[in-house]
Formats: sequence, C-alpha cells, structure tokens
Amino acid sequence: MEQVTNFFDMGGYGLFVWPCFVLSAIVLLALYLLSFRKLKAVERELAVAESNRSEKRGRASAVRESKP
Repeated sequence: MEQVTNFFDMGGYGLFVWPCFVLSAIVLLALYLLSFRKLKAVERELAVAESNRSEKRGRASAVRESKP
C-alpha cells in the first residue's frame, strides 16, 4: 500500500503533477469532442450540397431533353 501512496505522492510533486495531468486530459477530451462535432456538421453540409447538386443536374438534363 505504501508503494501506491509513494506513486501518487511522486516525491512531493504529486500536488503539481496530478492537477496538470487532469487538466491536460480534460483539454484533450474537449478538443476531441469539438472536432468530432465539427466533422459531423461538415458531413451534413456536404450531404446537403451534394443532394442539391444532383437535383440541379437532374433539372438541367430534363430541360435539355424537352428542347426540340
């Protein structure tokens, strides 16, 4: 049990190391979550843009076919 206590104490620097470790983990998790949300938003925008593009192509070919 003393080994575990010594590990978390880190030679007296545990009060500095562990808060920094936790803060770094929180920042990395926030960065991941924000990046993931942005990725999904961009994927949705791309899907809408692609569907609009295919609809425009469909209308353009229908107009060409109706011209004599």
